[in-house]
Amino acid sequence: MFSYNLPDGGLRARGFINAQGEIKFDPPVFEQRYTTAVRILEDPLWGQKFKKVVDFGCAEMRLLSLLRRVDGIEHILEMHYPFQVDINEDLLRSNKLKAEPLVSDYLKKREGPLRVELFKGSIDASVAELQNVDAVIALEIIEHLYPKTLENVPKNIFGFMQPKIAIFSTPNSDFNVLFTMLPNGFRHDDHKFEWTRAEFKEWALNICQQYPNYKVAIIGVGDAPPDKKEIGYVSQIAIFVRRDLLNHSLIEPLCNQIRVDCNPDPDFQYKEIFAVDFPYNIDERSKEEKLLDEARYQISRCQRVDRYFNRDLGVYQVPLTVLKDYIENIDATMDELLCVLKQDDIEVKGDYIILPEHDEDESSYRHYDDCYDDDYGTWDDARYDNENIATDDEVGACGGSSPGKDDATYESEENWD
Repeated sequence: MFSYNLPDGGLRARGFINAQGEIKFDPPVFEQRYTTAVRILEDPLWGQKFKKVVDFGCAEMRLLSLLRRVDGIEHILEMHYPFQVDINEDLLRSNKLKAEPLVSDYLKKREGPLRVELFKGSIDASVAELQNVDAVIALEIIEHLYPKTLENVPKNIFGFMQPKIAIFSTPNSDFNVLFTMLPNGFRHDDHKFEWTRAEFKEWALNICQQYPNYKVAIIGVGDAPPDKKEIGYVSQIAIFVRRDLLNHSLIEPLCNQIRVDCNPDPDFQYKEIFAVDFPYNIDERSKEEKLLDEARYQISRCQRVDRYFNRDLGVYQVPLTVLKDYIENIDATMDELLCVLKQDDIEVKGDYIILPEHDEDESSYRHYDDCYDDDYGTWDDARYDNENIATDDEVGACGGSSPGKDDATYESEENWD
């Protein structure tokens, strides 16, 4: 095992007993699970982005709205497991609207591609669609599985798919002392089991023993009331991480050949319900054109920054480091930048771009001087806006957009299963 904590201090959440004597969670537990899964994927600890993500989820597709906003994800597969053979495909198709691009996705296009596909199929089927997956998410799924299917899940995910990271959650039955159980003794009428923390840990460690390329950390969401902390969290989460993601050597070579023994009955094979590609900006400029455009943009801004003006020489001296981050982002070198500047007759002396004095009245631009951070080489538009300096249509004078408020709320619902 390895130790893991969510970045930035974890979630701000609480569990409490209301006036009716019922256990409640703030925010709802389903939100905590989704948010935790996303924050795990976004954690800089891994040192990379996850491009292809598979969500073995239910037909409600709530997690998708968060996943599609995670930086670096280019392909999301929503794999909906048929708990019953006659799963309602009309329901899946009706949720297509949750996967389709919004009007805002066309008005402000993504910087990279994103393809979303919805499949009906079994979580234990080794199919071509599941190859080359970086991350697997399976929230509150395994407790719905029959023993044979549950037995095949590790074979499919850790033996065939071999993702960099896999996130599983399941109810913690130690917590059930605070709930009124259904007639089947569980929280949901379709649950086949509910594990204690010890049973879940044993399942996770057995997987790591069988597939030694993986290590696991166990966390949870849904806090117990302060006087019941000994029962743990309402929902327990196992984070399986491939050893190379932790900078450890792999014990076995990676191989994701389809195994016949992993494939269930043909009735449960994958069937695509729909697929959609999101609009995104395609930058067709050459590297030289990108460098020149950015240089001209920074020149335009810096000619209004008083600190760069050398009054003795009557010129602006702009440090080349102003362009440092941009150069790195497009895998360019400083020599390539200097070459582009020279071709465009932009004067460079030492570590500075030399610019003539601006012709306009510069007194109205002095506030730009406070928007540039010398230590980080970046423009601080948010600080400019927060100082209540006038902006046009909520656009910062330094080029940034003023932050908005998200007033979206979820309706109250049962959320602990």
